[in-house]
Amino acid sequence: MVGTEKVVAGLDRVTAGTGAILAVTPLALVIVQFSVVLMVYVFGRGSVQLQESLQYINALMFLGGAGYTALKDDHVRVDLIYSRLSPRRRTWVNFVGTCLLLVPFLAMFWWASLPYVLASWSIGEGSVEASGLPFVYILKSTLLLFALTLSINTLADLLRFGQRLFSGTPS
Repeated sequence: MVGTEKVVAGLDRVTAGTGAILAVTPLALVIVQFSVVLMVYVFGRGSVQLQESLQYINALMFLGGAGYTALKDDHVRVDLIYSRLSPRRRTWVNFVGTCLLLVPFLAMFWWASLPYVLASWSIGEGSVEASGLPFVYILKSTLLLFALTLSINTLADLLRFGQRLFSGTPS
């Protein structure tokens, strides 16, 4: 199972790398928001493009960081019995939950979002505001970033859980 461990470690490195890259987005969000407030209240001027860029940063931060959040197990978990289970039973819950809930969700998400994003790219979709950002297709692409980072982490988790459950070694 050494090969599986290397694959899992590689997938985890990719996911951790996206998290490290996206770690600057909260700072960017604060700086841009501060700039918007400064421009409006100090200089009496607004910028639709700067305001719209907040949506792009927000989408990048939250959607791009989904895989990293799952990797660090920092996602929301409704824990009614999970914390009282043995490590092996937790692994079973994680494995079955991933197979029955997360994998079908990701399949449907890819199926629904890919045509949506490709259609946006095909027309070079821009803002509905006259002076807005002409890159709505990039904003919509963050949906695919979400699906990609979460899919990579899901594959690593399935391999990790499967190895723990079926390798014959204790969890």
